[in-house]
Amino acid sequence: MVSLLTLPNGARVLDPCCGRGAFIDALIAAGNYMVDGVEIDPRSYESCRDRESPKCHLYNADFFSYDAAGQYDGVIMNPPYVRQEEIDLLAEGYGISKRMLTAKVGVELDSKANLYMYFTIQALHALKDGGLLVVIFPNSWERSQAGEKFRKAMSTLCYVEEHISVNGNPFVGSPVVDVEILKLRRSNSKATTTYKEISINGDTLTESLNDDKTAIGFANAVPLSWLANIRRGKTTGCNRLFINPPVKENLCDILSSPKDVAGFSTANAATDKYLMVTSPSAPLHTETKAYLAHCARWIVKRQWPKSLYERIQQSETWYVTPHMAPGQIIFPYIIRENIRFIRNERHLLTRDNFYSITSPTQTSMLMALLNNHYVWYQLEQCGKTYGNNVLKVQKYDIDNLLVISPELISASDKSTLTWLADTLTATADTTLVGRITDVLAKYYDVGDIKTMFENARNKRISKRT
Repeated sequence: MVSLLTLPNGARVLDPCCGRGAFIDALIAAGNYMVDGVEIDPRSYESCRDRESPKCHLYNADFFSYDAAGQYDGVIMNPPYVRQEEIDLLAEGYGISKRMLTAKVGVELDSKANLYMYFTIQALHALKDGGLLVVIFPNSWERSQAGEKFRKAMSTLCYVEEHISVNGNPFVGSPVVDVEILKLRRSNSKATTTYKEISINGDTLTESLNDDKTAIGFANAVPLSWLANIRRGKTTGCNRLFINPPVKENLCDILSSPKDVAGFSTANAATDKYLMVTSPSAPLHTETKAYLAHCARWIVKRQWPKSLYERIQQSETWYVTPHMAPGQIIFPYIIRENIRFIRNERHLLTRDNFYSITSPTQTSMLMALLNNHYVWYQLEQCGKTYGNNVLKVQKYDIDNLLVISPELISASDKSTLTWLADTLTATADTTLVGRITDVLAKYYDVGDIKTMFENARNKRISKRT
């Protein structure tokens, strides 16, 4: 990362969250920079005090209160990764809150913005015009709603000179997150971005160009949200209380995990029991009433979970949840290796680690429109990778999947597609996905989508091997 700072001799470089000095050491070793390091944590600051010299100055300070605006030729950092709901917890120890951060960076990021996003905007403000920021952080912002405002805020301050995907784990331990390195140029102008990859194998780094960043355009396709309603499954509020409770009445079957489903059908899925009451006037068995009273006392004593605790303060029927009809097709929120849209033949209610899909489109036809390499490739591209082969897909990703409108498909092709989808449901033979893809090829009018999908999937699967 230090080698990406292509700056002249004597350039002034800042590490705004220098920790125990990894970048400081590398900058000093480079030998041609004036180096400043800022670290808010006193223990980390003390651990690298011995680096101080006429060319290296360290400060035990809060970067957001440090006078850096427009002072530096370069900034390099591994910013702290703190989820939005945990940022305000830093107020007592470090005086950091979301309100303070918003005031300091001068832009309003998304309410779910991670701390590293605030650090990045503040670091860009610290640069002189034409200066460079080299930063490493998770790549999930590129496909999240929180990332949209972050991207817009960056675009007003800089352009991306180099985008480097990191395959392998650059950190001590095994954090379940995929990362990227960005080289950002502080400028109002724009330029073409160079895309690269770095593969880590032990202590060996292999760098290569990456030209797989061009978006695919699909002809004759519409967003899935035009054809179907997509929603998350049932949220219980506290699984330990409502899933498999010690009562025999007021229960319904619920599908808890993708691991409980074999193949592309819920026909033989394993289920749990869910204590579900959807109306305040619903009759409750005596055993159920006693159990819910016990749960209420347990929640009040701990004041947790907070959502249920607040409901208990407001209503005696705090346990009532809205009715939710089962979807025709379900899809896991987390993809580990194989993608599959599952036909909900038993009309099971699902927990919120599934998406539930309902549509006027005939179920067999919808199964074909979803279980093909065109849709699966889109999921590989839009899902957020978290390492260990895990791909997380948000609701808006499912909403925006491009599928062929059934109105454009010929009657003979519809007949073939529904037969293939029904056979896939019954047999779980994944070669049928390829045959469905072949039928849809004339409508999508894209090149070798099967190879594109396999390349994208293999790249994700191999990242941790």
